[in-house]
Amino acid sequence: MTTLLPLALAFELLALLTRWQPLSVASGSMLMLFFLWHWRSLMPYPRRLGLVTLALLGYWLASGAAEPAQAARMLSSAAYYAAFIGALGLMHCLVRRLHQLSELHRLLLSGPRAWLYPAYLASTFAISSIISFGMINLVCGSLDRHLNRGHYSDTQRREGQRGVMVVALRGFALVPLLAPTSVAVAILTRELPGLSWSMLLPYGALGGLCLLLVGWPAENRRLQQLCDRSPPDHSDDPAAPTGFGGLLVGSLIGILLIAVLAATTWLSATQAAMLLVPLAVVLILLWQGAGLRQVAREVSDTLVGMRNETFIFASSALLAGLVAALLPVHHLAAHLGATPLALFGLGSLGALGVMLLALLGVAPIISLNLCAALLAQLASQGVDVMQPAVALLFGFSLAMLLSPYGPSALLLARHAQLSPWRIAFGWNGRFVLGVLGPLLLLPLLA
Repeated sequence: MTTLLPLALAFELLALLTRWQPLSVASGSMLMLFFLWHWRSLMPYPRRLGLVTLALLGYWLASGAAEPAQAARMLSSAAYYAAFIGALGLMHCLVRRLHQLSELHRLLLSGPRAWLYPAYLASTFAISSIISFGMINLVCGSLDRHLNRGHYSDTQRREGQRGVMVVALRGFALVPLLAPTSVAVAILTRELPGLSWSMLLPYGALGGLCLLLVGWPAENRRLQQLCDRSPPDHSDDPAAPTGFGGLLVGSLIGILLIAVLAATTWLSATQAAMLLVPLAVVLILLWQGAGLRQVAREVSDTLVGMRNETFIFASSALLAGLVAALLPVHHLAAHLGATPLALFGLGSLGALGVMLLALLGVAPIISLNLCAALLAQLASQGVDVMQPAVALLFGFSLAMLLSPYGPSALLLARHAQLSPWRIAFGWNGRFVLGVLGPLLLLPLLA
């Protein structure tokens, strides 16, 4: 039964290439069979989400409003988001082989002291845009090795560790604002076909600049603690710089190919990434000498290892479709179209709602999916939803910083041996309050 997951990914990628919906419906059906069979292997949170989704599905079917076309769209949405996380998650197959990333801290800390925060922010953003939550494990694990090689006081270790972990989390929060591989961009551009990554990027860049400027003074001082007693410089060892240079060139080529494919075909930037990343991973593994059977086994094992994340993405898409079917909000279109400020209020309410639900334990991807599905109804009635879409993007980014239940906060809490509430509120509470006002006002530019 484990073969159903890679088959579902392959069918959805074929559906993107051919634009034939039955392939996507078949992919969604395979996912349902896979997760029904592997239900007991899921963690508690995905299982609770699945039970809520099944209950709402039962109510929708019993209400008599269910239509085959709606069911097909819901299955397609579930398959699309599962394929998104699965396709991009295959980058883990390559990251395991990039040993030069263990020298990340030595290279960054050897730069100008005043620019440590931007350097760390850009680096963690770039890595997390490729390997998502794997960036947290990579940065924290390599930080432990770096600290053990140096001679730091307790204060330097404590402050430096906090600085690195905070900037890693904020670099991760930049992904929704700037990267075409972001799940937030994938959700908004799929549910709101009039939007594209290139349209959202200018506002995301302004939001990212705000996050950079507000966090720079305080966290840069903490990062400088790691420069005072840094390990000996190994600048005569060219392996790490060369590896990073190759990694940078490879990343730039990948982004360029994504942009070219999106510009010359019907595919969005997100869909182009979903197709190119698995292709690049398989080709590189074959080029490195792995056989076809080994590549297939590694791809399958990687996908099965991400089954909890895949289930959350697919289930949240299905849940959003059910909520949209049961709560028709298109009747509000006339009122919102006649009152421009109402759109600003709707966007602000949505952004704050995503953040509040994250504090209560609802994964931001679930609430963003729900909001996007409701916005899609308004967009179908001719309402310009650019403002609320930008606001939701910002709300999703800040929710990643504030949620004590999110994977990033839980990973950091485990590495720092602190409460996830301390990570979310103690380390990021004041920062979020400082950027919340500007980020809520930026959608007015849209």
